[in-house]
Amino acid sequence: SFLFFQKKDPVLSVSIFILLTTNTVLIDFFGLARGYGMSIGFMVMSLYHLIRSFDSNTTRNLVIFNIAALLAILSNFTMLTFYLSALLVFNVVKILEWRYHLPSEPGNSQTFKKFNFIKTNKTNIILFIFMFIVLYEPVRKFVKFNTFDFGGKQGFVSDTITSFIYNIFAGINLNPFELLLFQSFILSVILLTVFVFIINDYHSNKGFFVKNRSLIIVNLILLAISIETIAEHYVFKTDYLMGRFALFLFPLFVLNLGFLSEYFLKFRNRFIIYGLAVSLALLSLTNFYRRADLNSCADWGYDMKTKNAVTALVNDHNSHDPNRKDVKVGINWIFEPTINFYRQTWNIQWLLPVDRDGFTEKDDYRYIFKDDPEYSKNKDYPVIFSSERTNTVLIRKDP
Repeated sequence: SFLFFQKKDPVLSVSIFILLTTNTVLIDFFGLARGYGMSIGFMVMSLYHLIRSFDSNTTRNLVIFNIAALLAILSNFTMLTFYLSALLVFNVVKILEWRYHLPSEPGNSQTFKKFNFIKTNKTNIILFIFMFIVLYEPVRKFVKFNTFDFGGKQGFVSDTITSFIYNIFAGINLNPFELLLFQSFILSVILLTVFVFIINDYHSNKGFFVKNRSLIIVNLILLAISIETIAEHYVFKTDYLMGRFALFLFPLFVLNLGFLSEYFLKFRNRFIIYGLAVSLALLSLTNFYRRADLNSCADWGYDMKTKNAVTALVNDHNSHDPNRKDVKVGINWIFEPTINFYRQTWNIQWLLPVDRDGFTEKDDYRYIFKDDPEYSKNKDYPVIFSSERTNTVLIRKDP
């Protein structure tokens, strides 16, 4: 993130860097050993070297671009969308180089005589074959067994962009007008970039292309991902990206905004751009200071006290009925992964695996939310553990 704007305007560089690194949801995922955060980190690395491949050491940067993309895909298969979009955009930009008669290699004074797809993509093709071999079997299984349930079924704007906005303003309730305002802002940034590119392309502005190649690459990748997402929904009936599945769009959008702001700095509106960039950075920094939480992570705030509940369960079992070997806990289904995790890692052999089948009469304990209708039916039973922060309670169902 730092390297993207290392040699740019200092005010803009600091502002965009703050925007990229003070998103609470993104930082939460970077703090978890989950593929969402790792894939976004590798994606940003991949994108940086894709852009650098047009400026210096093409082969080296393309190798790193492909390897970082492979690591991103292995972290989260959604990144296939980014990789395919990036390969497409790489060739689009190379065709534009040919059209504008720019040097075919960085530092080479010779120009393209014709566009040679094989020669241009030699490094990409070799590494693509390698990636295909590595990814074929895991992706085949993913496609076969995964339902692609990303959650979005209404539309790209109402699902993906709206979810994207809530990722930016995590923990802040937006009214319909504010939501519409931010939807318009995001679409305006992307479409304004397209308009700027079309205008300069129409006037064959070679200087614009040379100085703003990063802006073109990031914007076209964003557009390609959007088109792919919409096309996949209509062709394969997959859901639109939402929540953590759409989080990887955040750094792409911020980079688009940063490079677009850099483009407008050359006009007589420098202080307007500074004001916008600094204001957004300060708002993001303030929100990060107020919302950053060391006790819970991203989408799993309800799980912050599950470890304490399992500890209380173990203590109660040891003091109340230590000889019992088939203890069953009824749960709200969302606690299943975490409770089973502690059951296995703590080797709690007397505890039966918890399931997602709801409550039964055979339950010895129940771990539920206090506003769950089931809790009102069990208020007479002993409370073993209770948490105000997660609004959860563990009860023992004595005969």
